[in-house]
Amino acid sequence: MDKRTLSLSANQTTADRSNSLYEAALKRNRSLLERILYAIWIVGGLTTLITLAWFEPFSGQLFAWLSQHGVSSGLLDYVALPLVYIARAVLLVESFGYAYHRFFQHVGFFTRRAQLIRRNQKFHWIHHMVIYPIGRFYQRSRAYIPAEKGFSLSWVGPAIAVCVLFALTHGLTIATLAFIAGVGWWAKFVVDRAHSRFHEVDHPWADSTYYHWLEEIHLLHHWDQRKNFTIVHPLMDILFGTYCSPATHKEELKTALADDDLTVSDLINWRYLLIEATPVERAAFISNIRANRKALTKVNHLFRVLDGRLTLHPEDTEAALLKSRATELLETIGKLPPAV
Repeated sequence: MDKRTLSLSANQTTADRSNSLYEAALKRNRSLLERILYAIWIVGGLTTLITLAWFEPFSGQLFAWLSQHGVSSGLLDYVALPLVYIARAVLLVESFGYAYHRFFQHVGFFTRRAQLIRRNQKFHWIHHMVIYPIGRFYQRSRAYIPAEKGFSLSWVGPAIAVCVLFALTHGLTIATLAFIAGVGWWAKFVVDRAHSRFHEVDHPWADSTYYHWLEEIHLLHHWDQRKNFTIVHPLMDILFGTYCSPATHKEELKTALADDDLTVSDLINWRYLLIEATPVERAAFISNIRANRKALTKVNHLFRVLDGRLTLHPEDTEAALLKSRATELLETIGKLPPAV
């Protein structure tokens, strides 16, 4: 085999890899029946879990039975009931947090229809694409860098609204205060802290086997943002069909921390930026890219993937449009497209 044949073979292999990655980012085609059944499962399941956390009926019956059998009211009112409310708070954070992260912070049905929701999605885009992109910048030897500076309306705002609404619907009691404290503790000191440490190199949990498993689960979320929305346990992802197991995605984990490729999430987010984003959003994203030059590397990789796609599928008008818009973006910030 001569050098020219070897070169052609290598180029074909590159095009195949690029095309496979491109196709992995495309929305899965489901039948109408599949979409309806899945929507019923998602809406019904999440509504049931959130309602159970909000109006859990079983402990009242249990406590009534225990009271009839001699358990003191003080033990039930000041110990058992607050513990039940804390457990309900954990369930609410996990179920509501899954729904919020999945449907209000990533590109999807709601973010395409409401500017307030798109604001949340913008900050999460910055987290995934600019501050902690897949590659050597995914984990740092410095403290976690939030995408939203100061008071976080994206997460703290909804948490405060939930706690106020719970107090209004349940009255201000010791159990209610336990619920509010449980929401704050689980959301801030468990979920938020665990997530921050996913992006830090050295921390107190670094030697935990369980935590390393969670790190891999979250790394796969950055690889494909349609998977693994939960932080401290993948139960919600398993229930609603979005779990991506580290055990069956070794290749993605092996290549995820390299800087020489795009991810499924990159392609989803670049497609949104180049085709769907409003002019205001696009200007904000470009400003962040200018301040974080490493993100430009991803644009160069994007050209390679699009060229690979167009080599095998020259009829793909969307891939051609993406390439044209990416060229315009580079020209806007004074850069030339790479010679692929």
